[in-house]
Amino acid sequence: MKKTLIALAAVAATGAAFAQSSVTVYGVADVSVGDDNVAGSKFRAYANETMNNGSSRIGFRGVEDLGGGLKAGFNFEQGVNAATGGTDANTFQRAANMSLMGGFGEIRLGRSLTTSFYSVAAWELTGTANYSAVAKQFSFAGAGSRENAQIMYNSPSFGGLKFSAATILKGNDALVAAARKVAATPTAAELAAEANAAGQQSKVDMSVTYGAGPLTASVAYNKLSGSGNAAVNKANYAIGAKYDLGVMAVAGSFQKIGMSGKKGFTVGVSAPMGPVTLTADIARATDTANKNTDFLLEAKYALSKRTFLYGVFLRDGGTPGKDSINNYNVGVRHNF
Repeated sequence: MKKTLIALAAVAATGAAFAQSSVTVYGVADVSVGDDNVAGSKFRAYANETMNNGSSRIGFRGVEDLGGGLKAGFNFEQGVNAATGGTDANTFQRAANMSLMGGFGEIRLGRSLTTSFYSVAAWELTGTANYSAVAKQFSFAGAGSRENAQIMYNSPSFGGLKFSAATILKGNDALVAAARKVAATPTAAELAAEANAAGQQSKVDMSVTYGAGPLTASVAYNKLSGSGNAAVNKANYAIGAKYDLGVMAVAGSFQKIGMSGKKGFTVGVSAPMGPVTLTADIARATDTANKNTDFLLEAKYALSKRTFLYGVFLRDGGTPGKDSINNYNVGVRHNF
């Protein structure tokens, strides 16, 4: 009898420990139909491509309360192609990391979205959709949306002001290049510069973001260091802001991408009209080598809090000497 009571007490204690932990399964399902008007293209279905609002995925995140205000967390996220049922070449390519969180903020280790991505996402009007004109023209302050082997710190909010910083150590040199080629959409010049990089290289990525009331603003800065190629070592940065007027939100940014020499600006407006939200965005590169303008029109119709229809027209301005390309799609996205 005594042994039984001891065993029940042990089970109860274990249950209490588990009760302090939580695991969430989440994801996105997104499919669309349209035409990207590349050579030989036809009207077709799209999944996990530029003209989708987002890429379909399934993820797992969890948090454990360690006591004393300290928590441990993890996040693993896998891309799923809704057209084929296939998954990313690398399992959990979208996220694979763990965190320690507390009053000091968050320390995150592993593969995750970049600091520059979060900075641009704070003011970008489409919610960083796959077809974002801002990201298509300038990526995320010239960086990819994700990186491998990051050591990231995210501060708590100080009256709406937050600071984030991440680094990739020289010993993870090969992972820096691999992550950019998988996750980013670099220009030909950026790819060539990266391919010619010699020796170990590290990366720093920093941002300051302010969000209070109707105003959101951020500054992002990132740079590779230690490479034998001078082009790779040049810094990239983006300064952007969004102001919500109630009847509409306006946003704009200035961008400079050191490794490609690209610079320019973005400006956009988004207006809710009942269940419909209309967004227009312009992203223009102003330097001579890359001069072109990308233009986006987006309409979203909310079917519920988790599901919406979308229609998109994206004009890709190309580069000097190349024709512009008109893309259009209609699709549906469900978040779960």
